Amino acid sequence: MEQADRIESLACEVVNAAGCIIVPGLVDLHVHLIGGGGEAGPASRTPECQLSELLDAGITTVEALVAKCRALNAEGITAYHWAGSYRVPPATVLGSIQQDMCFIESCVGVGEIAISDHRSSAHTPQELARIASEARVGGMLSGKAGLVHIHTGAGSTMLEPLRQALAVSDVPITQFLPTHMDRNGYLLQDGLKWMEEGGCIDFTAGDNARVFVTAILTSTEHFLPSCSVSSDACGSLPVFDEKGKLLEYKVAEPKELLQCLQYLIRIDQKPMRKVLPLFTENPARRLKLHNKGKIAVGMDADLLLLDSETLELHSVFARGQLVKTPEWTRGGAFERGPNIRPYVLPTD
Repeated sequence: MEQADRIESLACEVVNAAGCIIVPGLVDLHVHLIGGGGEAGPASRTPECQLSELLDAGITTVEALVAKCRALNAEGITAYHWAGSYRVPPATVLGSIQQDMCFIESCVGVGEIAISDHRSSAHTPQELARIASEARVGGMLSGKAGLVHIHTGAGSTMLEPLRQALAVSDVPITQFLPTHMDRNGYLLQDGLKWMEEGGCIDFTAGDNARVFVTAILTSTEHFLPSCSVSSDACGSLPVFDEKGKLLEYKVAEPKELLQCLQYLIRIDQKPMRKVLPLFTENPARRLKLHNKGKIAVGMDADLLLLDSETLELHSVFARGQLVKTPEWTRGGAFERGPNIRPYVLPTD
């Protein structure tokens, strides 16, 4: 039997991938899926992220809150969540970080605790160390990453609060994952020092992230496995002056993650084999998602088809299901639009 006949005899949908390259789905470890922000008052709280926005951005694995995690998993992509928020002590569902990690399948750690930011809880090194220790033990007991995902502000102390927490505990440096490390050049330099000390860092997709990834590729390429890029999608992007006055207010979009990858390769002419892992393999490894971030036997079939010349997104597969083509995108059950195929709610 000819191969075309064999394919036609299978109960499957055939996707024409001519002129495309296949890469793993993007793993986004920092998304505000139910919105956030509010720095300019109640009306400034950012809106909830929709399934179609994630798929149009090539994102097949995300972090969220518990109820949203369950919804997204039902709708076909993969979602996990962090316990807590900016504040210390972190909010939990079952009363402790360890219990959340052990008894709520989607909980992979704690985040995003704020440091070096006027919106933080002004916590002590001992409090941070206690959180990291509990997350680490929770990770050991549950077989999960147990990371403490850190919101790093523009304050002059930069990563020093984390170093102080490490100094009063036996927690390894890899238990902390600071994000927003592309705020300015001073923070990047502190991030390079942090990686020299054995830690990992995360950039927020955008022009600064491109500049800093390029700088690392040029001078300190050996740090690339310790870096990742996330979107901060649906989170607020406030800009304050040195006196704390709000100057500007925007919201991050999921598509910025894929755009950052496309620009690094097409505009900045960086090799795909070096920058792609920052968006796929590295965040999956940070989160101990052993079946994500690569194309290999036994991995989840989270795949993107990209135009081989422009890198524009053609199609998306999530957990082996076709969820986006050039003609349509799967949406949530209540999403509507000319190119949306809403998720069908079960009736039995």
